[in-house]
Amino acid sequence: MYKVEIPIDRLQQAAINRRQKLDEERKKRIFDPKTRIFGIDVKALDEQLRIKNEINEFDRQRDAAYHQYSTYTNQILTLMDDQTALARRTHLKNMNDFRESQQQPWQGRDFDLDDRQALKKDFPARIGDNDPRCGVSGMQKFEGEDLGSKLRERDQKEQMRVWVEKEMWEKRRREEAEAEAKRRYEEYQHNIAMKAGALNQAMKDAKLEQNKMDNQFNQHLAALKKQREYEDRELTLQQNMQEIINSVNGVFLTETPNVTNIKGGHKVRVDLFKGITKEQKMEVLQVQAHQRYENERKREAARNEEARYALQEASKNRALILLEREKNRQAREVAFQMRKDNERKAVEDRDRQTYIDKVLYTNPPTDAYHGQFNTTSR
Repeated sequence: MYKVEIPIDRLQQAAINRRQKLDEERKKRIFDPKTRIFGIDVKALDEQLRIKNEINEFDRQRDAAYHQYSTYTNQILTLMDDQTALARRTHLKNMNDFRESQQQPWQGRDFDLDDRQALKKDFPARIGDNDPRCGVSGMQKFEGEDLGSKLRERDQKEQMRVWVEKEMWEKRRREEAEAEAKRRYEEYQHNIAMKAGALNQAMKDAKLEQNKMDNQFNQHLAALKKQREYEDRELTLQQNMQEIINSVNGVFLTETPNVTNIKGGHKVRVDLFKGITKEQKMEVLQVQAHQRYENERKREAARNEEARYALQEASKNRALILLEREKNRQAREVAFQMRKDNERKAVEDRDRQTYIDKVLYTNPPTDAYHGQFNTTSR
């Protein structure tokens, strides 16, 4: 840390003035009977709080100045260290370049006296079959002699080796390409299988939900049908009982004297009964017509009920289709939102990494840092 130069006399004078002011205020509180009896001086407390806040603000500003000056000094030192390291590396690089270009062993003045490869570098006795030094007297070349056979065989072997390596490389490339294609195909098949499985599972779930709703609806219809059949049976039983009672207690079977006289009038003897009258026939016909009307009304109600069931089934199918579309839309929205979140997280990660690489860790370790390790036996 580097200290910031602050005038000491001004700080000491401010502290002395503050203590004197506090002493004067304390004397006023002590010698004032009202304040001494009640015990609390709000103005004094407010003043103490204000003074404390001023002290805290002064300390904060001083710490901020210290921190700013320290940061500036550290940046300057870091820049100077970087410049020194760069100059050192440049000097070493120039020195090494000079040594490599101007101070090689073979450039020495007496290198030819100590060269162990001098015989190998010496000019050979003959260069080849077309060497003009190879005369007849030297016996270096004869008719029918193949002097370049070894070189030709070596070149042929080298060419054969290059061909074999090229074929092996091409074969390896083909195998890698086939393996990559096979892997991609298997991955594609796996993705298709996963999607098909998910689709089948969704269809099974939809069918199960549909079957569940159908079962509930059918159970409701069955309960209504049982209730209606029960009511019809009860009504039929009551009608039958009423018919039996009417038949037993009716005037037709008891053969009362006025059996043929529906609207009143003179009495008819029992032995003179010859059958029902036209009025009774008309009444029977009216009852039958009423029964036919009731039956037709029941059939019409049944048709209306079936039509209502069909309309309800169609409405339910439309509702299922809309529900499936809504599920697909929600799935797309979830995928889109997930993609947006992933993109946002990728941007945040990239910004964080950029901040770490370019802002936080800007002071790279030097050679002196690495050189302090492995210097002793402990």
